[in-house]
Amino acid sequence: MSAAEGIKDLLDAHEMVLELVQLEEGVMALRAAGSEQEPLVRIEFNDEVRKILGEHTGVVAQHMIQAAIYGVMEQQMNRWHAHVVDDKPQFYS
Repeated sequence: MSAAEGIKDLLDAHEMVLELVQLEEGVMALRAAGSEQEPLVRIEFNDEVRKILGEHTGVVAQHMIQAAIYGVMEQQMNRWHAHVVDDKPQFYS
């Protein structure tokens, strides 16, 4: 199963509120709000990059997560449109 399929299955399973948090080791993590379980996604910047990004580290991580979610949604829409186009029309004009 690909990562995109895994995320799709997770999102299809149920609605959840997600939060982006910074863990003790400086790692940014996406997890279910209020959960202490293993994060769904971890983004780790090395010290040099964290130093360059400074207070914007969280914003960059957030944009990375948004891009990933957008990519999964785009794949789902493309699959849906492919199924619609592949259906044989009931009537021809």
